[in-house]
Amino acid sequence: MKPPATLTDGVVVLRELREGDRAVVLSTMRDPLVAQWLNMPRAPTDRDFDSLVRLAHNGRLTGDRFDFTVTEAGDDVSVGAVIASRRHRENYEVAYLAGPDGRGRGLMTRAVRLVCDWLLSAGIGRIEVRTHPGNEPSQRLAERCGFVREGLERKSIWLHGQRADAIVWSLLPGDPR
Repeated sequence: MKPPATLTDGVVVLRELREGDRAVVLSTMRDPLVAQWLNMPRAPTDRDFDSLVRLAHNGRLTGDRFDFTVTEAGDDVSVGAVIASRRHRENYEVAYLAGPDGRGRGLMTRAVRLVCDWLLSAGIGRIEVRTHPGNEPSQRLAERCGFVREGLERKSIWLHGQRADAIVWSLLPGDPR
């Protein structure tokens, strides 16, 4: 599966991560809310950004991972990211994060919908999201995008060096969105 160069709905534009995103991505990695729910380096450095660029590039080449930087149309500054990772049985899992400028304005909902629409139109039969039980904003975003809550996976994810529970959500081609 080959990803498009960009995805847009006229309000948000999703594109590949690039060198010009370095400062804002490192700032987002340092954001306390992002660090609370995701495994970010304690003190992100240029090496962490370089590793992320390599991971995103290699994932795109193999089709195992598609990292999309989220920007607003007309303003090419990253406000967040949506990552689609291939899982077993050709399912994909979607993860998302937003820095302070990307929260509370519906941009990430639009971005996640765009990625899911692209995946489903490419023939993917199931998309999953995993949210921490305490991460209510992430759960609300999943619901707005049409994901159905399936249940709790006990101690299924790693968060800050410890196993944690995760709520599993799914989106199927026939689900209302």
